[in-house]
Amino acid sequence: MNEKEALKKLIDNPKQPNVSEWVYEVETFLNDTSNMSKEAQELIDRIKFHGDISSFCGNLIALLHQLYKKKYDIISIPPITKRNQIFVAMMFSNETRIFYENAYKPVIQALNYSVMRIDEKEYTGSIISEIQKEITDSVALIADLTGNRGGVYYEAGIARGLQLCNHPIKLILTCKRDFFNNEKVHFDVSGDNILLYENDADLNNKLSTRLQAVLDKENNK
Repeated sequence: MNEKEALKKLIDNPKQPNVSEWVYEVETFLNDTSNMSKEAQELIDRIKFHGDISSFCGNLIALLHQLYKKKYDIISIPPITKRNQIFVAMMFSNETRIFYENAYKPVIQALNYSVMRIDEKEYTGSIISEIQKEITDSVALIADLTGNRGGVYYEAGIARGLQLCNHPIKLILTCKRDFFNNEKVHFDVSGDNILLYENDADLNNKLSTRLQAVLDKENNK
């Protein structure tokens, strides 16, 4: 039985076959694995003296739960298999296509990265699963907030969540300046360093500088 299994057994079978035997097993486990804390030792000593006549056992079990969660309930991120892919999240419309064709796509490709936009991919099954898989497989996600589309915020949120789990994905937020000034983006991201652009030529220049700086910084780590 490994350490994880032993801890799970202590949590799942408290006070079995009796509280005295159980508490000594807990004490031995915590000492042997160098996880004994002052709080845990105090609870163990009280249970040894008083038995199971108070909340001491419940509190000790809660500490064991916290220890298990800290050591083993860790989210593992799938490895990136497409090291040269950048995901673009944006409103799909004739109005915004010019920005994709004249800025996003050529800038990304000029830096020797492939472009992933979910509406250009052939797939079977759930679109949500495809989006999550392709974002996880990308080194960066560019989210154009123009239009305040829910799907764009959703995709940016996936990237943020991956970052919290130590995934190396980079998130770049962009928005057309007149939309940002007149319509506003959502409050939760309004204070972020959003790349604002006037037209496709302006976006091309600014995105090239921002993206190169972000990727160079990552590659030089």
